[in-house]
Amino acid sequence: MNGAHLPAGLSMTPVIAILRGCPHRYAVAIAGAVVGAGVTVIEVTLDSERALDQIAAIQAEFPDAEVGVGTVRRVEELAPAIEAGATFVVSPIVDPEVIRSAVEQGVAVIPGAATPTEIEMAVRHGATAVKVFPIAQLGGPGYIRAIGSPLGFPQLIPTGGVHLGSIEDYLSAGAVAVGLGGALFPSKALREGDTATVERLAKEIVEAQR
Repeated sequence: MNGAHLPAGLSMTPVIAILRGCPHRYAVAIAGAVVGAGVTVIEVTLDSERALDQIAAIQAEFPDAEVGVGTVRRVEELAPAIEAGATFVVSPIVDPEVIRSAVEQGVAVIPGAATPTEIEMAVRHGATAVKVFPIAQLGGPGYIRAIGSPLGFPQLIPTGGVHLGSIEDYLSAGAVAVGLGGALFPSKALREGDTATVERLAKEIVEAQR
């Protein structure tokens, strides 16, 4: 593992809120809905509209939140995102160059892996934690439980199909946090800028952790 730490906000609410496909004009308001509820770690994916502008705007509006960049697949995508304010990097794959560059720039890096071999490779290359993806298809909490001990209990963040009712199951299975996308940010709510729905869902998450 590298010297960078996971976002501190995960110790309070172990959820990375994955903001994917949000119209730029609603991004700050939608982010504010989850931050206000107590979910303070937000990943903006690069395939979102004006993703770097979203990262910069959210970080400027909510300086106590921790905003990262997601869907990073190439090393050249890192520097612009970090310059925009991203404090952690998430990838759907294990790319040694991406991991190495993130480590050199002092930001936490969370590559995506599916198999025990990929997870071990990510750790050896310096990953801060490993995004286990897509967890619903891989077997859910039982998969996290099964691979933890043989791999020496790495920091795992299951993502892809996690829903509000399964968060505690993943944490009990050994995950350090979960990645939550559509279950927290329904596509209809994003399209319409429906902050009330997003805030309600975020509050349910926070209340369930108490």
